[in-house]
Amino acid sequence: MTLPMQKATYRALATSAPIKFGKSKNGNVQIAVEFEILDKNEADEDVSTGEYITWIGHFTDKTANRTIESLQHAGWQGDDPSDLNGVSASSELLTPVELVCEPEEWEGALTLKVQWVNKPGAGRFAFKEPISDNELKAFGAQLRANVKAVRAAGGDPRAPRQQSATSRSSGSSGAPRHPNAPGADDDIPF
Repeated sequence: MTLPMQKATYRALATSAPIKFGKSKNGNVQIAVEFEILDKNEADEDVSTGEYITWIGHFTDKTANRTIESLQHAGWQGDDPSDLNGVSASSELLTPVELVCEPEEWEGALTLKVQWVNKPGAGRFAFKEPISDNELKAFGAQLRANVKAVRAAGGDPRAPRQQSATSRSSGSSGAPRHPNAPGADDDIPF
């Protein structure tokens, strides 16, 4: 089995393969760590998919800090990366990570490359102030008339729409307004 040649994010864990160091064509130090791709079983436990991919980190002036951060995301606790040379990756890198992979051409061949090693969930958006279930239900009820008006207009956002009770009570003239117009409800375009 091989991973599909497409941009994707995979949950992964370092394997028992030894961590290796080498030099790039430019003479920069590189590190290679093999990861095993994971999936969840019915009990929501990580299980192997039988797929493997190697991440190559670079130690240049611009990339050294991110490479160290990637190792720390994977669970590395040390302070001297050279101590990792030849060590079983699974003995030092015990934390599951998310690997962001993309196809990349290298020496005339298309390969799947690990672009980023992230903390699980780090790439997902989160609001600073999430809305509660009750607030969301109340908001949905408030916009129900708007949803019906858009549906009745055939989904055309330019068609006149009914104003919500909130905009009528805020002194609006009653004329239809563009949903992104300044002062419309709370100025948040949806």
